Amino acid sequence: MHTCFCLIPMVGIKPCTAYLINHFHDGGRAMNVFKTDARSGFIFVALLTAMIILGGCSSVKYIYDPGTDFSGLKSYAWTSASGLGRQQSLVVANVQFVGDQVLGKKGFNKTSENPDLLISIDPEYEISTYNDGYQLQSLTLNIYRRESKAPIWRGTAPGYINTHADSNDLQNAVRDVLAKFPPK
Repeated sequence: MHTCFCLIPMVGIKPCTAYLINHFHDGGRAMNVFKTDARSGFIFVALLTAMIILGGCSSVKYIYDPGTDFSGLKSYAWTSASGLGRQQSLVVANVQFVGDQVLGKKGFNKTSENPDLLISIDPEYEISTYNDGYQLQSLTLNIYRRESKAPIWRGTAPGYINTHADSNDLQNAVRDVLAKFPPK
C-alpha cells in the first residue's frame, strides 16, 4: 500500500491511501504494470491536473462574413439586441467601457450619427446570481452593418465569466473577443 494524492471532483487534491499495483494476467502469470511511490503519484496528479486545467481553457470563437471588406469600416455605435432576455445595465456598461477602449486603440470611432457598424452585446447569464453579482456562461459580441443590419462578425468568449468589479474576468473576456476583430 502506498500514499498518493487523489484528485477528488469539487474538493481538490487530497492525500489518500490506495493500492497502486495493478495486475494483469498473461497466461496465468501476473504482470506488475504500475507501481509508484508518493512522489511519483504526486507528479502524476500534478501533470494530470495541469492538462485538465489547460485543456479546459476555452478560447474565443469567432466567425465573419468573408465577403466583407473591413478596411473601410471605422465608426461604430452600441445597440441593443432583441431577445437578450435579462440584460443587466452594469454588465452592459462595463462591456461597452472596455470595448470603447479596445476599439479606440484599433482606430475605430464611437459615434451616434451614421456609424458604419452596430455592435450588440449578448451575455448568457448563469441561472442563479453569483455572490450578489452575475456570472456569465459566455459573452458574445455581434457586429452588423448599419445600413443593411446584416451580421458581418461575431465573437464569443465561452466559459464562466465573473462580473464582479474586483475580478478582471469580464474585462479580459471583452479584450479577448475584440482582439479577433477585425479579422485579418
